[in-house]
Amino acid sequence: MSKILNQDQTLNYILEIINSKKSASFIRKGDGENIVLSYGSLKPIPFHKYRKKLVHFNIPIWDIPFQLFIRSELIIAFSNATLLGISPVSHRHGLWKMEEKILNYYFLQDILHCDMNFHMGFIKIPNKNKLINPIAEEIINNQKIGIISHCEVENFLNHYNSQVIVRIEIPKRRANFQRMTRKKYDVILSEIKKYCSLVDIWLVAAGIYAKPFCEYIRQNEGIGIDIGSSMDSWINEYHSRGHLRRLMKEYNTKNI
Repeated sequence: MSKILNQDQTLNYILEIINSKKSASFIRKGDGENIVLSYGSLKPIPFHKYRKKLVHFNIPIWDIPFQLFIRSELIIAFSNATLLGISPVSHRHGLWKMEEKILNYYFLQDILHCDMNFHMGFIKIPNKNKLINPIAEEIINNQKIGIISHCEVENFLNHYNSQVIVRIEIPKRRANFQRMTRKKYDVILSEIKKYCSLVDIWLVAAGIYAKPFCEYIRQNEGIGIDIGSSMDSWINEYHSRGHLRRLMKEYNTKNI
């Protein structure tokens, strides 16, 4: 088992790559990706769990070709990642029990690994324009930034003397009447290609799609960072994930 970089080591590595202006993809493999990669191949995954993830990612249940396409895009993204976030050994329970099996099955053992929770360093402290990890603050400071997300974070990034060059909109999780299709997916890729030369770093909060988007950014000589739900905190939304809700509860308790 290769070494797994911790959060500080990961963020310092990202900062080093940014300063060297090398193309790179920093992505995370979560439980949703594990289900998509395992369903029908590695381990019996109940259809209701797979279906739940399709709904979560706005993928039509009947669009089998797009589901297979996304699986292949995930494999390509993970195989070419500059840093791949995986579950630490101490957290391998439930769906995470198959982490090692998935890494072996898809030949992902020799990629440089980091703690998949590195993105938590980008969480904004409640009621402050300050991130939890100061290295993450260095990463977003004084940059020309591309955003792929539904979050409008331009005002927050102004506090770090950074300019949002482009924000590519994607549907929210479990969006009503908004489906991700191959056509929409390809439009996003064309937007990435159009703006990549104008952007220093891309910050991506796009669920399962963040992984192939970051890989496409890397292919186009850019730097893609999969920060996921941490971006929600930049618009003061702390209800989307359990760790964000716990942070807000802890903050409110301290300030009663």
